[in-house]
Amino acid sequence: MKRFLFIYIIFVGMLLHATEYRVTNLKKGGMLNVRDLPLINSRTVVGKIPGDAMGIEIRECRYDDAGREWCYISHLVGAEYLEGWVSRKFLKPMTTEEASSANFAYIKNFLKNYYMAEEKNFLDKLKIFHYFPMQQYMHNKGVTHQALRTTKVGLYKRWPQRTYKLGTVRVLKRQPTYIDVKATVFWRHAKGEEYESGHDVQKIRLVRSDNRLKILAIKRLSHVVNPKPVVVEEKNATLTDLNGSSVPSTGEKYYIKAGSFTETPNAGYLQKISDLGFSYTIETTTQGGKRFNRVYIGPFSTTIDSTNALDAIRQNVNASAYIETRKW
Repeated sequence: MKRFLFIYIIFVGMLLHATEYRVTNLKKGGMLNVRDLPLINSRTVVGKIPGDAMGIEIRECRYDDAGREWCYISHLVGAEYLEGWVSRKFLKPMTTEEASSANFAYIKNFLKNYYMAEEKNFLDKLKIFHYFPMQQYMHNKGVTHQALRTTKVGLYKRWPQRTYKLGTVRVLKRQPTYIDVKATVFWRHAKGEEYESGHDVQKIRLVRSDNRLKILAIKRLSHVVNPKPVVVEEKNATLTDLNGSSVPSTGEKYYIKAGSFTETPNAGYLQKISDLGFSYTIETTTQGGKRFNRVYIGPFSTTIDSTNALDAIRQNVNASAYIETRKW
């Protein structure tokens, strides 16, 4: 009997480790607290997991005195593993389809972690994401681990502070040995008061290694650097930059109208736009005796660039945002 119980415990433990979990029962946009102790009143939160997170591993579970079940989990956030205790009611096993590395949500979660890891110096953790020897341009030009490290060092020295946010993801091709996707990533690089922001569109080839995704190749399809924000004092007035100098009139370009306010736009609202790597223009107009401040994001030179950006703006800033053509 004891032998049977021992084997059963081992089997259950193996099953827990083999199964991956996802977050459930959270409000949209909510975050799951990860605690240092399996207690509801534990004041130490060691980290937070997004409500759409998946691929969570459970190491062990136990009940507290009130009968609540807690699980000690490990979850990849960026290039680092977050570990701690969470309430079991917020976890559910991933289905076979969800746990498949070919699943779209799984792919998107992998890429989200990849770009989060770019925010930090993760040189020693490149192998979490890359399959070496890596092909940088979708042909037989091998890129070694050391060569990629050298490139990263140059970027990190030039821009010590970096933020990245994954935008749209589209699967281009599925083959038995690889998956090609196209991803838009919005970035902001800073060093002191100096900064650049913009977005890249990349073609990424993913391969499976031990039933996990790895990046075999990356090809940058476009690289857009945003101009610095400007303010429009009155409708049809001359644009002025932050130093008050006149900006020459430009041809018609695409903008995303992100909001219209009777008061000065909230600083937190504008920060959301900046965090996505976009520049914005504030146009002040008067209609019917009322003053309006309209926020336009851009400019974008092509419909493709503006459409790619619109998805991210609707998800993170204003669900009712739309594209306009302007000639300022």
